[in-house]
Amino acid sequence: MLVKIIEKDSSDYVKALALRVAVLRKPLGLSYAQTDLDLEKDDIHFVATHDQDIIGCLLVRPMSKTIIKMRQVAVSFSYQKKGIGQKLVAASEAYALSHGFQKIELSARIDSVPFYERLGYRVTGLTYIEVTLPHQKMEKSLDQ
Repeated sequence: MLVKIIEKDSSDYVKALALRVAVLRKPLGLSYAQTDLDLEKDDIHFVATHDQDIIGCLLVRPMSKTIIKMRQVAVSFSYQKKGIGQKLVAASEAYALSHGFQKIELSARIDSVPFYERLGYRVTGLTYIEVTLPHQKMEKSLDQ
């Protein structure tokens, strides 16, 4: 398994987007608006691959000089619970540290909160609804 950064609008991006649709949107009966995808042009796109297949993805978006936001974490259903998400998060944290960011923020689906807590993230707000599901804001200081 390899984790790497890909370019937006590459063939790998198209595959990663299909994975995100399958894992994050289709089960909710939702899709992505083109305007949302257009906003991803400055995001950093990570993918996890196995035998040339994209099995996981994660985006980070710089919010300021010190804060980066993790978004759109998805792992193929057949590869979940095998450490792929953890490796993607670790790669994004290493990227953030090497680029001078001090904190990562994210919006976690309620059922994903324990995963992020195990990786050192903490809940920072009340539960709210996003894309029809309850979420919680979480963050992690990178100077720990």
